[in-house]
Amino acid sequence: MKKLVTTLFVFAAVFILSGCGSTETSKGKSSASLPTEKEVPLSDKQTTDSSKKLTVRTFDSTDSSSWAASFQVISSDKGNILIDPGKYDDELSNYVKTIGGVDAILITHGHWDKLRGLDDAIKANPDAKVYVHELDYPYFKDTKRNCSAEQGVEGTTNAKATTLVEGNYEISGYQIKVIHTPGHTEGSVLYHFPEENILIGGDTIMADKVAGSQHPGGNEAERKASITKFKKLSFPKDMRIYSGHGASTTYSELLQTNHDLQ
Repeated sequence: MKKLVTTLFVFAAVFILSGCGSTETSKGKSSASLPTEKEVPLSDKQTTDSSKKLTVRTFDSTDSSSWAASFQVISSDKGNILIDPGKYDDELSNYVKTIGGVDAILITHGHWDKLRGLDDAIKANPDAKVYVHELDYPYFKDTKRNCSAEQGVEGTTNAKATTLVEGNYEISGYQIKVIHTPGHTEGSVLYHFPEENILIGGDTIMADKVAGSQHPGGNEAERKASITKFKKLSFPKDMRIYSGHGASTTYSELLQTNHDLQ
């Protein structure tokens, strides 16, 4: 009788355990199907794969009333920055729409070929903040200093700007070093983006030369001092340099082609 009870108890236990196992399987909770802690959700993978890479696109701002010039738009997942908008035409407008608008507008110096499209740029991007060195902010309203009078245009801009001095700033998500290089104008600056390894040279640093001091607000002694200052700076050889006139270059190439830096 004792053996019979033991046998029946073992049989019942096997039956119960077998039933629990079949229940787990039917609910799809087998250990093989459970995600591990290292797995990344699909939504996170999509975000990583679709992150916006750094793009610097150059536009031509030349027209019949202005010197031949160019300007840039910097775009990445940090933000979008417009540099020296010499015009705001359909080409630029359409491109800015594809990147979701402009967060900030940087002015390298106050000449009219850098300011002519500023009012239109702000109208199209009302939340964008404008930045310029404090010494060139008056150029916005001074037709002699901004050289529009020289071109027969008498141009001014109603833009309100945040003024800068030399130093480090965070603008539109970017870490930017503002380097004051007077000579071409009193408030000419370079914008260095160390994390992106790019430099915006404006008219101060171009592939072949450093812009002259012959216009109102220019000063040859300051220009020479700015050249000396730049020659003492050090940048990565492959840093890309974009200017307001001419093609982009690298720092190593610049030292070979810019005759003012020899």
